Amino acid sequence: MNRRVGLIAVALASLVVILYLVLRSGGGGGGEAVAPGVLPTPTPAPEQKVMLLFLGRDGLLHPELHMVSLPAETDERVRAVVHEILAGPTGPLLPVVPYEAQLLDVFIDADGHAFVDLSPPDHRLEGSNTELVLAYGIVDSILLNCPDLVGVQILFGGHEVPTLTGHLDLSAPLGLNKGLIAAS
Repeated sequence: MNRRVGLIAVALASLVVILYLVLRSGGGGGGEAVAPGVLPTPTPAPEQKVMLLFLGRDGLLHPELHMVSLPAETDERVRAVVHEILAGPTGPLLPVVPYEAQLLDVFIDADGHAFVDLSPPDHRLEGSNTELVLAYGIVDSILLNCPDLVGVQILFGGHEVPTLTGHLDLSAPLGLNKGLIAAS
């Protein structure tokens, strides 16, 4: 009986030593140890060409290709496209948003409509072409790069607006309008 108790004691002591060594070495999982509170860096989205629409001197929308990190999630794709639109063209074209706008939010509904919330203009915008170019420069750029969407509604400061300059109904999502895109 003494021998049996001695073997059990040795086995338990060995188990305690092994457990101590495993815990001390960081779990023994063979992977890299990560410091507490430090999250691993996410893998960036792959860069892809997107076609963005900017204003030409002829009053029409013209395409400009940009390389953008484009995530797979639709709402994040919309964010990437809108950020590029707001950054403006890199060539001779003009911006479609005639003020320093910020993207406030993006969400997608179950029907495939994107809702893009921009900071409102700090001054009154005027003219039908200003409104058409702003709306369809954003809407068409999003729809051409996010084919799973069917429409885009632009909000300003978290609110629906019936119109921006009195010429276009902005109270509902807009579909693709190729009529404002210049022929190539």
